[in-house]
Amino acid sequence: MDVDPISEFSNRHNLKPTDALRRERVGLKALFSTNVRLSKSFAELDDWALSDPAIGLLLNLIHRNLEQAEGGLVAFVTGCGPSAEVAARASVELSVNILYILNGDAVSRLRSYFDYYLGAVDAQVRNWRSHASSLPSAEQIAHHEAAARREAANAALRDFLSSFPTSSEPWPRSIEERFRLINEGILYRTLCARMSSEAHGDAEETLRYFLGKVSGQDVLEKMASETWWNARFFVYFSICFFLRAAARYSGVYSLSNTARHVVNALRTCELELETCARHMGAGV
Repeated sequence: MDVDPISEFSNRHNLKPTDALRRERVGLKALFSTNVRLSKSFAELDDWALSDPAIGLLLNLIHRNLEQAEGGLVAFVTGCGPSAEVAARASVELSVNILYILNGDAVSRLRSYFDYYLGAVDAQVRNWRSHASSLPSAEQIAHHEAAARREAANAALRDFLSSFPTSSEPWPRSIEERFRLINEGILYRTLCARMSSEAHGDAEETLRYFLGKVSGQDVLEKMASETWWNARFFVYFSICFFLRAAARYSGVYSLSNTARHVVNALRTCELELETCARHMGAGV
């Protein structure tokens, strides 16, 4: 593979190849090479393999996941640590969805994933109409017209799925349950709970900042350093989960050479996780 991942990444995301970007070569290379190999392997599949209703849709989910994982890196190398954590959290959750789907009947679980979304939109529109009914007449009309357009769009998506095999398997309602069903329940209770702070706008970082300010410059600088390493850890945690999902996809669909490459990339990124962890603590 002759393409330099730093140049490719910086050009695609309109970034300068800074030292901060070069420092993340391991993660960039893992994401870039995995995407190239997966896409190449998919393009070489025969008609029999492509007849699987889930194979292309799942690859699309993996491509979406790649964008989220890369988004975390873009935010991190440009100094936006909180945004990096939010993107990393989103990427991890999508990876868990993909892993859950691939750990069972992929076609059935993918259909239940779609059905759950469509049902959630139906409920959202019903609630929207209910709340709009208390508004002044002109506003009611505007909201009901907008709700009707949302319903029509949802109906079009449901029609698109009409030829897709149905499923009697319900989609797990919470991300916590999906973590548990891929045998990673402890990660939800530990790392993912920690990754929620910026996504939910928790009070943690404000409290930590003022604690550092009143504790002196030395303590504040140490806390700032730990915050940086913590954000980097979350970014690599999301990359590792993306690679796990890509490896599982490659294994399920017998893309053996790609699977071996992704597993090797995963091991390399896990070493970066270990480096980050040595600079982190469980406290402030």
